[in-house]
Order: sequence, then C-alpha cells, then structure tokens
Amino acid sequence: MLLGGSISLPFLKFNKSSSIEKAEQDRGQALSESMHSNWSEWPDMPWVGPAFWGNRLQDWRLIDGNVECAVTASNRSLYSLTHQLDRYKGDFKISVQVNLSKGLGSRNGYVGFRIGAKAKDDPCPVTFEDYRRAAIYGEGLDAGISSDGRLMIGEEKSNRSVATNSAIHLQLKGEAVARAYRLVLTAFDTAGGKRLDRLTVQEIPPGNVAGNIALVSHFPSEGGASGTPSARFSDWRISGTKISGNPDQTYGPVLFSQYTLNQGVLKVTAQLAPMETISGHGISFQIREGKSWKTLRETTVHPLARTAHFRFEKWSYDRDIPYRLRVELPLKSGTNEYFYKGTIAADPVGEDRLKAAVFSCNQEHGFPDTEVVKNVAKHRPHMAMFLGDQFYESFGGFGVERSHNLEMATLDYLRKWYQFGWSYRDIFRDIPSVFIPDDHDVFHGNIWGEGGKAADVSQGFGSESQDSGGYKMLPEWVDMVQRTQTSHLPDPYDPTPVKQDIGVYYTDWIYGGISFAIIEDRKFKTAPANVLPV
Repeated sequence: MLLGGSISLPFLKFNKSSSIEKAEQDRGQALSESMHSNWSEWPDMPWVGPAFWGNRLQDWRLIDGNVECAVTASNRSLYSLTHQLDRYKGDFKISVQVNLSKGLGSRNGYVGFRIGAKAKDDPCPVTFEDYRRAAIYGEGLDAGISSDGRLMIGEEKSNRSVATNSAIHLQLKGEAVARAYRLVLTAFDTAGGKRLDRLTVQEIPPGNVAGNIALVSHFPSEGGASGTPSARFSDWRISGTKISGNPDQTYGPVLFSQYTLNQGVLKVTAQLAPMETISGHGISFQIREGKSWKTLRETTVHPLARTAHFRFEKWSYDRDIPYRLRVELPLKSGTNEYFYKGTIAADPVGEDRLKAAVFSCNQEHGFPDTEVVKNVAKHRPHMAMFLGDQFYESFGGFGVERSHNLEMATLDYLRKWYQFGWSYRDIFRDIPSVFIPDDHDVFHGNIWGEGGKAADVSQGFGSESQDSGGYKMLPEWVDMVQRTQTSHLPDPYDPTPVKQDIGVYYTDWIYGGISFAIIEDRKFKTAPANVLPV
C-alpha cells in the first residue's frame, strides 16, 4: 500500500465546549494516523502518486526513490491529500530528508514545509472548507531551511548557518501549549544523526496550524523560473494526535471517466495520471455481474494524453450496469490495484422527458464547485453537456506553458484538466457526457481555426497571433486536447483530418430517442483579419 505506518484511536484529553464535544462525537473517535511517503516503491515518472498534488504538475517528479522539484522558482508546493492538521487540540511531527541542489547559495529562497494551508477566500478559515481547494490555492505558515543554511519559521530565522551541500533531515514538531502552539524545527545530519541546529517559535495561533500540509520550494527571482532542479525530498513522514487521515482523499491513477452510448455502441475514455512509464501497467474495463466483476477488455495508457479507451460494438443492456476501471501498477514490492467505479445508464428511450445538465465557461473561482455538483444531482439529469471553456488559462495559477516542449505543455494542460475533473467527475461518472473544446481549452482568447492551419507565432502568442488564424499550439498538443475531451464521442461523421493532420470530432448522437448534432465550428472559421478589408 502507498500509505504506511500505524493507526491508533486515542481520545483527546482536554476540556472542550459542548459544541466541540458534539462535533467530535459526530466525527467519531479522533484519529491519530501516520503517513509515510514510500516513494522508494515507485519507478521514475512525472507523477508523485495518488496521495499527493503538485503545484505545478510538471514541476514535481519521482527520481531514484526521491521527489524532485524540477525547477528553481517561486511557490512550488507538493501537498499531502490524505493527511491534514485538524482543528482539534493535539501535537504533530512532520519530517523529511532534503538535498538542496548545488549553486543555490546565491538565490534568496528556502525549502521545507507548509502547514495550516487554507485558501485565502475560504469561508471557514479555521476548519478549512475543502482540502482540494487548499491543495491548489492554499496559503499557510512555511518552515524550513534557507539557501544560506539558516532555519526559518515564518519570519523568524536562526542566527547560524549549517552546511547545505549534503543531505539534511528536517523535523518540525508542533506542541499545544495553553491556547497556542510551540513550533520546534530541527535540522539533523542524515549521515550520523548529529543535530545541526534548532529553532523554536512560541505563541503560534491555533488557526495557523489547522489545514493542509505540503512540502515547499520557494525561490523567487526577477528572472522567473529556472529549469534547474531546486531540491530532492525523500522519507516524508507525518504523525501525531492532531493529524487527521482519510485514505479516500487520493486522486488517481484513474482520475475520472467519460462515456457515450449511441445506437448500441459504447465508448469510454478513462483519464489517468502520468503513470504510463510504469513497466507492465494495465487497465481493464469491468462490469458487475451478480456478486463478481467481469473483465470485458484490457488496454494500456496513451503516452501523451494519458487516456485509456474502450469501445463495445453491441451494448445491448436495457438496465443500468455498474462498471469499474481497474488499474494494475507493478511496484517494487508487488502489484497494486486501484479502482474507479461508475454506472453505464440504460438508454432512456422510453422517458417522457430528457433532462440535460449543460455547462460552459467554467472559471476557477468556485473550485471545487461542491454546491454545483450537489444541486445538479438533485435534478437527476440523463446526460451532461460541457460546451466549451472547461477551464481557463488562469486555472491553478502560474499561467500557461507555451513553449514548444510538447511534454511540458501537455503536463500543463493536464494539470488544469485534472483540476476540472476533480470538481465535476461525479456529475458524469454515471451518465453519458458530451464535451466540445472551445478557445480557452486550447489556450486561445479567441480561435479562428481556418481548417487547422498553424497560427503565426513569430511575434509571440498574443492577440495578433490568434487573430492571424489557426492554432498557436503544436498540432500534436491540439490532438492531445481533443483526445482527452472528445474521444468518447460517437465516431466522427467524416474522420478525415484537417491541416497539420489535426483530427476532427463532429458527429451526431442518438440518445433517449433524440438525435443531437455535435458541431465543431471554431475549427473551420476564418479569422476576420484575413477576409475583411483593413
């Protein structure tokens, strides 16, 4: 299993108001659950595992059993999804081994921990509203070691410097003292265990130690991000009576799935994390038959889009069919299994009314859009339609990766696409869905596709480029976007690619006795500047 360590169920031994006692009773016994990263189990890959979320996706990778922050840049963070600091009084300990890259002494920055992270606009900042929002937009208290070797907790720094040219074991302890917390940060030499330095800060408000926990690499620079890795981390551990653990809060390796059923043809696209380099991996589509699961098909992951595709020509079921996507990942100590469950709904051809949940222009302000998902479920729609701008370039911060490095640009897109799915996957988990990419889905403010030609980016990627007509991003990248959003649609009416060999997806879809036209007009429109007089 990914998560290691022991689980105990101690009662909290301090005075509580009646409201807190009731909250704890509702919550059940307070859990003290430890976490161990276990990254040595995983092969090298551009994904850190299902229990973590990296900002940005392309900035964190597994190498030789370590997690490397692949850039030297501002505010890079790697959050634990399964373990948080809860609002109850207790103690905690967080530790990690860190190797700083050489040559960082001239950079003003630090690596270490972020604790109590919450979104700035969280409506309930003490308890934090949702771990997902905090994992992307969280701000908290940072503690670690600076590039010049000084320990730091927030604005406080130690008076001495320790050598940073070898591995250092960082340990942060939080201890409840009266109505506040004392934080103790200690640096040890990993070779001999010798204590190198210690920094203690008193009177930390309890609200500052409730929220998400992350590793952080922060090296601000006027020159922007550097492609030089900042540090490697290993053996990350979290424990204590203040730690709340929930193994159901993982995300991946199957992130979500989409499907359509059209005249007996079922097409399913599974969106996966970047785990395609794991040798011997497999993904299968299974349906529930009685008390057991039957495998209908097996496949592997597309190396760029990180999707898996299933097609069934004669889907004749006239009832809802439970399905699951099963992923096998051979790791060093054995093969791990992961599952993602949903339902293939029966075609509602006999219904008096057909209900569709329709979405477009999804901004990030409400992420993770919990109230939208809950309220849509109350209407029990038969289908979901996402008609463009599933996300915007601003999603998750950091702008967009516009370089012609195909892999980096793809990971940047996937980060935003994964964030979208984190919000809405429970809407289209059990009903068919239609997706149509619009301009922002392909990193345009407006798009005039002109039959798939390449836009003129010689002067940059601004409005002049997009108004020249065509696509600014690489054609392989555009196809990757379409694969993630439209490969589950019914087969294209005419699959002939357009310019640059970019694929098409326009088609019709018959569901519930109604024929729908799926139109991709943007791809064929001409830029006004090319046809109108100046």
